[in-house]
Amino acid sequence: MPTHIYSSRYIVPIEDATLENGALVVKDERIIAIGEKAQLVQRYPHAPCTDFGDSILLPAPINAHTHLELSHFPRWEEQHRAYTEEQKPKDKQGFTAWILRLIEIKKSLGRDPEIYRSAWHTGLHLAQCAGTGYIGDILTTPQLSATAAEHLPGRGYIEIVGHDPAQVHTRLQHLEHWADHAPHALWGAAPHAPYTLSQDMLKLSFRTTTTRHLPSSIHLGESDEEVEFLSSASGPMAQELYPYVNWEHHLNPPRRMRPLECLQKAGGLRRDTLLVHGVQLNRSEINSVASSGASVVLCPRSNARLQCGKAPAGEYLRAGVPLALGTDSLASNSSLSMWDEMAFALQWFGGELSPKQLLHMATCGGATALGLEDAGSLAQGQRATFVVVSPPALPDLPEVAQFLCHSRRGRDITALYRNGNKVNLSSCNKDETV
Repeated sequence: MPTHIYSSRYIVPIEDATLENGALVVKDERIIAIGEKAQLVQRYPHAPCTDFGDSILLPAPINAHTHLELSHFPRWEEQHRAYTEEQKPKDKQGFTAWILRLIEIKKSLGRDPEIYRSAWHTGLHLAQCAGTGYIGDILTTPQLSATAAEHLPGRGYIEIVGHDPAQVHTRLQHLEHWADHAPHALWGAAPHAPYTLSQDMLKLSFRTTTTRHLPSSIHLGESDEEVEFLSSASGPMAQELYPYVNWEHHLNPPRRMRPLECLQKAGGLRRDTLLVHGVQLNRSEINSVASSGASVVLCPRSNARLQCGKAPAGEYLRAGVPLALGTDSLASNSSLSMWDEMAFALQWFGGELSPKQLLHMATCGGATALGLEDAGSLAQGQRATFVVVSPPALPDLPEVAQFLCHSRRGRDITALYRNGNKVNLSSCNKDETV
């Protein structure tokens, strides 16, 4: 790839101060220089220059946790409700009630993987239209692994769930197959959560990933119903979820552990494990996470919608836990836009997270969480993955970070480059829910 210069009124490297009238020099999918435009044009006189004018150029946001295959869920839910509204009482509220509704709707769809493949492609389209550079995607439908290997920009985590050893072994073998046969893609395991895997199956999952040097992602401490279940095998998960999926015989004896303790005893609290949600962790547990080097991805809009509570973001920051942001899925969120997530988080956490911290979480933090150490910032040697935001009017230089943490920015995207290559956004409809 020939050398090319990209310039903009503002360039936000994330790890360094915002540049005014700056530029990037890109060659072979990498940034080879960053600085003042005038100096770089002089240093590389033969390189063509793309000038984005009165725009903001920054690393493309990284969605560290989502489920792309659920991107048609709002449509499925509407269809299901229309079919059952006269047969069922009003939907219950709460986290377990949401899980039951999700399972019921998925059952009504049948087993055709094309249903989920179509939703997956829709989700990828929506994420890219919102300027997303890389994605940490949970793959529940086995047939989507080939799709992810070909199209997913980021890491695909193959989900492990259930108490049946044969089923868990099959999913782990599936993961190993794709790690061997599509090594160009990034893979990981997603043991779903301590409340959907026995302690032995959790241990097996992490033993496998340790042996194969693969990272993991796990939903952990998402709701107080999870804490109650793991502590005493009681509450809505024991009374409603387990009978619904015919797991009643796995209820006793109770584990008498908190979610993080389950993870620790399974050998899963380590640097390459991504903890998703972390709403219910206490200060002592947060210090343990910090000592391990593990990242935590916060999904505030999903937590708010499912009434799970507010993650202790300030405690995580003070302890030095690496933080990322994720949208979760359209089964528990209204969009896959990281701009929407940052805007909500800025208000939701009530000042615990500053705009600069949120931008770092959505870029560098996401890169760390997904094991993309050469992404997430604009610096020499980093991947040339960036997004161009072209609003009707630009803020003053000191206000750039605050300005970017606004949902409107998802509609101001004019260009997305991934590894130096321009992503085609011509089919993006700015009125879509992104």
